[in-house]
Amino acid sequence: MGFPDPVPVPSLPAIGDPTAVSARLVPVPAGCAAPAQEQAVFVGTMVVNDAATARFAVEQVWSGSIVGYTKGGLVDVRFGDEVRFLDVDQQYIVGAGTDAGTPGLVSSVRSPAPLFGGNEVAGLDNSDVDCPRIENPARTLLADGTSVESGVLTPMKDARTEVVRAIAEPVAVAFAVLLGLVVVKHLVFALGRSLRDLGNPEPAPAPAPSRSRRHQT
Repeated sequence: MGFPDPVPVPSLPAIGDPTAVSARLVPVPAGCAAPAQEQAVFVGTMVVNDAATARFAVEQVWSGSIVGYTKGGLVDVRFGDEVRFLDVDQQYIVGAGTDAGTPGLVSSVRSPAPLFGGNEVAGLDNSDVDCPRIENPARTLLADGTSVESGVLTPMKDARTEVVRAIAEPVAVAFAVLLGLVVVKHLVFALGRSLRDLGNPEPAPAPAPSRSRRHQT
């Protein structure tokens, strides 16, 4: 009994929508909105920041390239006002892209909120195209892959010590001043009493009359 002839491996099927124009792992059909592709994804520790930009010490590049954006193992990424949610000496997974209006790399902390009503507002559901949902790759996460805390009260948590100090220091100064005034007041009263006693000495007490014993005869 002979073995059956080998069956040739079939070729992979073509993409269902030939109008798709994308180099992504998930094809994006033409007419569907999608965020720009990332320039690079790397792991880095933030070493310093200003009001809008964070500087990272790059430890590992996962995808893309940061050639031309790094110097001495350091790379600057612009976050805008979201940079306040990042901490110095904290490690992050940084997905960075480029922006025509901004030099260098850009990223974000918050995930962009969808439009209220989704595609119905923009009228994108009028066609038969099924648009996939793709997250913005130019986003920064914690080292464990979770989102960076970006709530409204997050800066207050970071500034808790400064807030407590700003409240406690004036109270402590006011208490010290009040205590000093009380001490000075008592010292002035004590000094005045001493000067009054020196200016008006009390008369010496009269000697007590002597008692003579009567002897019976």
